[in-house]
Amino acid sequence: MSDWTPWDESEYLAYLESERTDFAWAMQHYGGLSADDARQAAVEFYEYEPPDAPYRGLVFHDLAWDWAMERIMARCDYPYWHTHPVPEPPPDYPGYIAPEGVPRPTSDEMDALRRKLDGA
Repeated sequence: MSDWTPWDESEYLAYLESERTDFAWAMQHYGGLSADDARQAAVEFYEYEPPDAPYRGLVFHDLAWDWAMERIMARCDYPYWHTHPVPEPPPDYPGYIAPEGVPRPTSDEMDALRRKLDGA
C-alpha cells in the first residue's frame, strides 16, 4: 500500500507541459539543440505516465533545469557535475524563481567589487 497522492489529471498534464517547456529551453539554449530537437528530447525525457502508474510524477522532484544540466554536462569530456553542484538557472530561464532573502548589492558595493576585480 502506498501513501503516494494521486495527481489530478489536468494538474498533471499542465505540470508535464511546463516541465517539458523548461527542459527544452535549457537544452536549446545550453545544450546546443535546435528548437525541434530540444522539444523532442523533452518529450522523450518527460514521458506521459498513466494515472495508475506507481509513483506517477516522481520525475518532477527535481527542476527540469537540473535534469537538462545533468544531460548536458554528462556529455562533457570532464564530468564536472560529478564533483560540483548543478549551476543555478539564469534569470531568463522560464522556470526561474528568484531566491528569497538574498540581499541585493547596492550600486556602491557593485562599483567596489568591479574595482577590486579590475585590480584597482
